[in-house]
Amino acid sequence: MATCTLKSTARLILSRHGGNAAVASTLRRAVVARSVTTLTSASITPRNNSSRPILFKQRYEKDRQFLSTTRAASSSSSRPFKVLGLQQIAIGSLDKSKLSSLWTDIFGVEKIGNYVSEKENVNEDILRLGKEGSPFCVEVDLMMPVDETKSPKVHVPPLNHIGLWIDDLPAAVAWMETQGVRFTPGGIRKGASGHDVTFIHPKGNESSPIGGGGVLIELVQAPKEVVDVMS
Repeated sequence: MATCTLKSTARLILSRHGGNAAVASTLRRAVVARSVTTLTSASITPRNNSSRPILFKQRYEKDRQFLSTTRAASSSSSRPFKVLGLQQIAIGSLDKSKLSSLWTDIFGVEKIGNYVSEKENVNEDILRLGKEGSPFCVEVDLMMPVDETKSPKVHVPPLNHIGLWIDDLPAAVAWMETQGVRFTPGGIRKGASGHDVTFIHPKGNESSPIGGGGVLIELVQAPKEVVDVMS
């Protein structure tokens, strides 16, 4: 019964991905491995009521791993966007003047702007690392909170977030949500540099288990000139 269900699931997943040969190969291996495991467990496990909760949990975990395998095999071929490169790094402190002394006075990185938002509780200096007009330059944001008693606390952690250029941000967000990625509230909106942005939450939750592994990640819509050069 379990093997039949798995094969039906495999056929359904395969049909949704256009009969991709790599996906088909992975599915066949996963179904065979899962079938052997199911038959072995059934032959050696005693039939008693006390073992049923444990068996159910074990089989649930194995089925979940099976579906994860098939999804991973198909996801790379259907991903509707590209991560083009590093767009920014953001560093926080209670006093950004100390950060400016290092980055501007010592390193010589040019300040090109300032951004203040009470809603986002941030006052930041915007620096450019690299040649003006180059699609490969990296934005460096030196941030301090407008009010250190309020959230978000942009100085915690000090390396607050990184930003990635994305060639198609709306498509990326829509696809990632189907994969279980958790985003922070606010959706896609204009960022400090005028590009559309959104953020992946540092931590996943029950409904969206994939987070940034403790790191806040900003996804930034790349302008056409960046897409043309870096894609």
